[in-house]
Amino acid sequence: MDEDARVELPAEAGSAGRARRHLRRTLTGPSAAGVPEAVAADAEVCLSELVTNALLHAGTGVSVRVRLTPSVLRLEVGDGSPVVPQWVPRSLTASTGRGLPLITALSTARGGEVHPDGRGKTVWCELLLTGVDHGEVGLEVDLALQDEIDALLAADWESLPDPDPDPVLSAPGGIRLLRYPLGRGVRLREHREAVLRELRLLSLTHAITDPGTAARADAVGDQLAEQYAGHLRPAQARVLQALAAGEDSADLDYPRLSDHPGILERWRRNEQELDRLIAATGVAVLAAPAELRELADWMLVEFERQVTGGEPRPWPGPLD
Repeated sequence: MDEDARVELPAEAGSAGRARRHLRRTLTGPSAAGVPEAVAADAEVCLSELVTNALLHAGTGVSVRVRLTPSVLRLEVGDGSPVVPQWVPRSLTASTGRGLPLITALSTARGGEVHPDGRGKTVWCELLLTGVDHGEVGLEVDLALQDEIDALLAADWESLPDPDPDPVLSAPGGIRLLRYPLGRGVRLREHREAVLRELRLLSLTHAITDPGTAARADAVGDQLAEQYAGHLRPAQARVLQALAAGEDSADLDYPRLSDHPGILERWRRNEQELDRLIAATGVAVLAAPAELRELADWMLVEFERQVTGGEPRPWPGPLD
């Protein structure tokens, strides 16, 4: 096989399919005659997930590279974002976040590295040419909830944070969310990630024809990406620690930023833009359920009150 079988693909919805076709063409060459069909099929699934994640979260074109050794098929996807994927807990009803568990189940090794110039990254996985026994990883059940898959994700995708608190965030003068409900918080993150995914898909498929509406969708998506498509922040890391300890609530610390008033104003404006986008696109997933909207509103009110000198008040609702 060509040592450098790669292809450059644009930030378009059809690029995942083009990547799969590139893989198939590469694996039909004379030097790839020993690749079993089952391995090729698993590789298609993994490559599709890698490319789709890059398109949705990085928002840039991608570089796909297929490499074959006598024992391993290696898939590499590069994009223009320096943020390496991270795994976070999912509820049973989550509509996003299944890509990394699926890749973990089908491959024997995986990871990601930021490019030396800091302007992008490459995420990769390797499949043994002998294949994977699907019965051992239990693909018929919820992969995200399996202990053995979770352990692999924690090790391979840098999902577990440093348990030591950040002294800067714990210093006086920061923002505190007291008695933050962890279960509801996980569902709120899942919803916002689903909204980000839908907005990116609408953009990639050019489904929004009105230029003004498309611009609003991109703006909302960009702000969601800043919060939910990057590295886990210390407060989000605290959520993981509390969940791992079996807690149902936690006190979260945030730094006080000089531009907090402007940031909060943009969040309020984007919430209003989401309501307009729901009406304009008819995409129901953009609408937050009432209990998640309640938590999001409480968080925004807490930030606004504390930024103006008020004292923190604990979450007054149920810990569900």
